[in-house]
Amino acid sequence: MLVAFNIIHEEDKEIFDLMKDLAQAHRIINVNAFKESPSMEITHEYAQSIVEKTKNLLGKNINIMNSLGIIVGSKDKSRIDTFHEGAAEVIKTGKEMEITSEQAGKLEGVKPGVNLPIYLNDRIVGVVGITGEPDEVRPFGQLLKISVETMLKQFFLSEQLRMEQNSKELYIHDIINGNFQDKNMFLAKGEVLGYDMSLPRIALTIKINDLTDDRNPKNFHSYQALSAQEKREKILEFIKSMFNNPQHMVSHNGSNHYIVLFALMDLDFETVKEQINDAVKMLAKEMEKHSIRFCVGVGSYYPDLVGLRKSYKEAVKVLQILDKKSPGKVPRIVFAQDLSLEMMLAVTPDHIINIYKSQVLTKKGAEVFLKDDKLINTLKMYFSSNLNISKTADKLKVTRNTVSARLDKIKKLTGLMPTDFNDAVKLKVLLTALDVKSYTPGQK
Repeated sequence: MLVAFNIIHEEDKEIFDLMKDLAQAHRIINVNAFKESPSMEITHEYAQSIVEKTKNLLGKNINIMNSLGIIVGSKDKSRIDTFHEGAAEVIKTGKEMEITSEQAGKLEGVKPGVNLPIYLNDRIVGVVGITGEPDEVRPFGQLLKISVETMLKQFFLSEQLRMEQNSKELYIHDIINGNFQDKNMFLAKGEVLGYDMSLPRIALTIKINDLTDDRNPKNFHSYQALSAQEKREKILEFIKSMFNNPQHMVSHNGSNHYIVLFALMDLDFETVKEQINDAVKMLAKEMEKHSIRFCVGVGSYYPDLVGLRKSYKEAVKVLQILDKKSPGKVPRIVFAQDLSLEMMLAVTPDHIINIYKSQVLTKKGAEVFLKDDKLINTLKMYFSSNLNISKTADKLKVTRNTVSARLDKIKKLTGLMPTDFNDAVKLKVLLTALDVKSYTPGQK
């Protein structure tokens, strides 16, 4: 090999340095990461990709043959899918073969050149050939062989990781869709994928909203330049990096939604809430670099796979409730436990809500009240201020007298006085029901 290094011309130094880098990469790749598999076959896609990456390095045609001696990648497209007799011999013997012009004329599908076996996990998976007179191309043979093996390892490793991720995503989606009829078999599958299925989990759903104003021009425009698929993958990376416990199950779920099945090490709600809030805060810092807005719905804890699916449905319902809020008023994260009234009313049949509405709003002026956004907003702010008129006035940036006047008007229109506890409860339930059920003003 040293002899080969010494005869490389100065004009080939750039090529040589690049191939040396590939050789170094070959040495540091963990071969043990690859599992023995009968499907470890060089495809046309892999082979042609390697040819495209290397064809300009040598200025010579490069052929890659599979384990059957068929050319699956070549600079000369006409040779693809043809049989290479020399490659078949290399595969049979495990030894490299040099073929002169004279010898090439006697073999099927062969041109002069050097052909070397390609190994993956100590197994011949194909052959790489350089077209040209052996004396001319021999110096590049071993380095090309190493570079091709390195690239193949990278391809196969990427494919293995992709298949593993797909398997995990399918598993997560089976959970949330209830596809686990044989629970024992399903739990065993989870263990194979690396999940401790004895751990309790709760569901988080993350919704990506519109982009905010450009706060970081460099990162923002870099993110904007990505395709839709690349953006989804980038966001998935962000989420995985913040929820980095390998027992957390993370997956994409539709165009702008993501799932985290959060593994619990403690069933104390306040502890769990703190852990999730911390992770979401870190996620927010990363998302803000790219001006990405998002909100998170968190379900409650329920045991078993059925309970985990229920937790997911709750998390989805939380986001649905948040969708009905004004865009600027949507909190970053909301737990189902903090929306107990909303969650209860969300599953209450519509006809029950209608009956309640008709019983509470008995005066004719009630429809005027329902159409008055200013009164509705004042009442909501009053409730969020713990029935404190001064705090309500501060939040609305009006005087106490203005708030009091609006509350009095609500009393005249509905017959219910917001400052009275019992009436306040009726109005609170009513407004919450209207929000979660998406009633329009005047709806019966």
